[in-house]
Amino acid sequence: MATGLAVLVAGCGPGDAGPRPAMTSLAPPPAARAAEPTAVAVPDAQAVRDTGAPFGAGPQGAGALLLVDGATVQEQDAGDGSTHRTVAAAPGVVAWVAPPHAGRVEVQPDGSATLHDEAGTVVTALGAPVGADGDPAVWRPHGDVLALDVATGPVSFVVGTDALLSAVWGDADGGPSLLVSPQPWVRRGSTAAQHALVSQVQVAAPEAAAASMQAQLWCHLLGAPDKDSWNIEPWRPEVGTLTMLATGCNPTDADA
Repeated sequence: MATGLAVLVAGCGPGDAGPRPAMTSLAPPPAARAAEPTAVAVPDAQAVRDTGAPFGAGPQGAGALLLVDGATVQEQDAGDGSTHRTVAAAPGVVAWVAPPHAGRVEVQPDGSATLHDEAGTVVTALGAPVGADGDPAVWRPHGDVLALDVATGPVSFVVGTDALLSAVWGDADGGPSLLVSPQPWVRRGSTAAQHALVSQVQVAAPEAAAASMQAQLWCHLLGAPDKDSWNIEPWRPEVGTLTMLATGCNPTDADA
């Protein structure tokens, strides 16, 4: 039920006295669709990693981007922990993306994409690609690699690797509490960005994999993106979506 939250929640921290949630649809827009590509030779994922530009550092890396012949790329620091990349090439497949070794790729419902390492952790979030003047562009999976398929003109997308700024255990409401601070690029980011945060919080604090903590995190992530940090607690009960919303993401045993 964690990924099924489809509402915005205001005032989601312990002690918040703000107004109760206003219910608004969070259904993502349909992913842009480009014309089906002509047959292309799909590169091996290891070849993409070996010859492409890496997305991030670390022992396992965070995947890589390999341009097709004749393509060029410009990279710009977005100032929020992410980068914007713009690829220019003839229409069709303009680049290939591979995950870390033994990892996988996944296209999200909003057209963004995630790269997972061997353990399943989301190590890179790729925003939905946007073509020139809004022309269609898509991430198209081919086995364990992604094709960046473009109808016309240059295409731009956001790249984020480190989604979590910090996750620190403390005390709130008389019990243990995990204080989660996301990187700025995650706030109001793509579905891929949101999954990257949830996944990386679990690595930093394995207890956060519990259903109740997952639900609290998603509730805060979707409903209070501008809040400096979010408290999620292992002792809070697992409750239904409406109860989670009604309690401002902070259910107690009395609400179960």
